[in-house]
Amino acid sequence: MKCILGLFRPIILRKSRYNQHVTTGTTIIEVGATGNTLDQCVNSMKYLANVLAEVTK
Repeated sequence: MKCILGLFRPIILRKSRYNQHVTTGTTIIEVGATGNTLDQCVNSMKYLANVLAEVTK
């Protein structure tokens, strides 16, 4: 997957399940990794919050 405006790093898909199979319409959103600062994670959440607010209107 190509980075969008440098906001995302490549996504690694795995066959693991983390309870998202319990009900329909669930998703897991992981924020940050060992290479990110807390400030970077908090800043990215501002963008995610705006997108989720638009989608759930």
